[in-house]
Amino acid sequence: MIKNICKKILRAWYLLLPLVGGGWVGVFCSCEDYLDIKPYDRTIPKSTEDFSALVHDLCYQIDIGVLGHVVGCFQESMDFEEISDNMEANLGADNDHMAKYAGALIDGAQGRYRSLYETIRNCNIILGEYQEDRDSRDGQDIVGTAYAIRGVCYYQLLREFCAPPLADDAQLGVPIVTEFDMEAKPLRSTVQETIDQAESDLRKALDCDIQNEMYLFNHDVLHGYLARLYHWCGRWREARDEARLVLDKHPLLSGDDYVKMMSTQYGLVGNRLFMADRIAYQPLGITGGMSSLERRPLSARYVSLFAEGTNDIRRKNNLFFNRKRTNRKLIFTGMRSAEMAFISMECAYHLNMPDSALVELNQFRRNRITGMYMYNNLTLPPVDPTALVKEDATGKPLTPLIQAILNERRKEFYLENGDRWFELKRNGRPEWWVADQGMKYWTRKYMYTWPINVMDITLQPGLVQNPGYDDIY
Repeated sequence: MIKNICKKILRAWYLLLPLVGGGWVGVFCSCEDYLDIKPYDRTIPKSTEDFSALVHDLCYQIDIGVLGHVVGCFQESMDFEEISDNMEANLGADNDHMAKYAGALIDGAQGRYRSLYETIRNCNIILGEYQEDRDSRDGQDIVGTAYAIRGVCYYQLLREFCAPPLADDAQLGVPIVTEFDMEAKPLRSTVQETIDQAESDLRKALDCDIQNEMYLFNHDVLHGYLARLYHWCGRWREARDEARLVLDKHPLLSGDDYVKMMSTQYGLVGNRLFMADRIAYQPLGITGGMSSLERRPLSARYVSLFAEGTNDIRRKNNLFFNRKRTNRKLIFTGMRSAEMAFISMECAYHLNMPDSALVELNQFRRNRITGMYMYNNLTLPPVDPTALVKEDATGKPLTPLIQAILNERRKEFYLENGDRWFELKRNGRPEWWVADQGMKYWTRKYMYTWPINVMDITLQPGLVQNPGYDDIY
C-alpha cells in the first residue's frame, strides 16, 4: 500500500511539475530508484503527527520569510517598491544594483511561478493523502491550513500572472491543480475559475475553524484574505462585508500605539493580523536591505502627498522619511487592519455610497493627522491631471473622492506588500519610463502581468503565454 502511494506521489510530481511551473525534477533515474527510500530513512506521511510536521514546516518557512512567493517577504516588498513610482529611480548614489523598472523582475518571476506551484503541490499532498483522524480537532487544523495556503497561492497567481479581473483583456487564468493525476496536463483556466478556486479554498479553510495559533491562518486572517480577493476582483459588496468584519474587531490605531507598531520590526504588535518574516532569521540581510533603500530618495510626488507636514504622524519624527526624502520606514509584509479600512471605503465608493466613503476617509485621516480639516465635496483636492494614475479599477476617470482614497492608501502602505505596484496594476496599468546610462526603460502595460513559466510553455502544447512575452527563451 505504501509503495503504491509513494509511486503515485512521485510519478505525479515528475509529470505535473513541468506542466504547472514546478520545473524539472532534476534527477533522471528509474521508478525503483525513486522508491528506494529506506537508505535515506524516508517514509511516506501517514499519521496526524506526520502531517502536522509538514504544516508546521510550511508555517515556519512563512515566519522566517522563506515562502515569500506565497505571502510576501522582506526582499519581495523591497523589489516591488523599487519598480513602482514611490522612489526616484533616476536619482541616488550607487543604486545601480537596485531595480529600475518592471523588466528587471521578469526573470525572477519565472521562479516565483514555479515556487507557487511547488507549494500548491505540498498542500495537495496533505489534502489528498491525509486521512487518519482528519475530522479530529488537530486534523481540521491541518487540513484548514493546507486549504488556506493553497487558496493564498492561487490568489497570488491571479494577481501576478493574470490581467486584472475588471480589465478588457482579463480572460486567461492559471492552470488549476487540486489533486494528483498522472494523466493530467492542465491548460490555463479562465480568470473566473482561478478566482473561484482561491475563494473555495479560503472558504473551506474557514469551515475548518483553525484553532492552533502556530498555523497562522485564523478566522481574522482568512476574512482579511477574502476581503483582498473580492476587492481585487471588483466584488465590492462582499469585499466590504469581509473588511468590516475584520476592522470591527481590530480598529485603527493612532498616536503612540501607531508609532510603536510601525517602529517594531518583528512580531504581531498593534493591529497587525498576519506577518511574514516575523522571526529574526536573517537580521543582517534586513539591515543591508534598509541601508540600500537609503541610496534612493523617495519621489517628490509621493512626498508632496503629505500636505499637512509634521501634523501627519507619518512625517513626525521622520517615521516614514526625513527632509532629504530618505527612507526611514521599516519594511512590513503581512496584513494590518488599516488595509481593511481602505478596502471598505473604496468599496463604498464603487457601491454608490460616496457619503459613507467620505466619512470613512475622514475617520482614517483623523487617526493619522493632528488638527486635520474634514474633507467634504467642496474641500476635496481636485483631480491632478499630471498624476500617473488616471482611472479607477473600473476604468472610469478619477473623481476627487476616489483620488483622495487612493492617495491616502499610497501614503500609508509605502514599503508594504508591494502595495503601490499592485495598485498601479489594478488602476489602469499606466506606462512610464526611467533613464539609465542614456537609455529609456519603459514599464509597459503588459509588464504588470508576469509571463507564465517558459519551460511549461515549451513542454505543454496549447498552454498560452501572456501577451508581450512571445520572444522569451
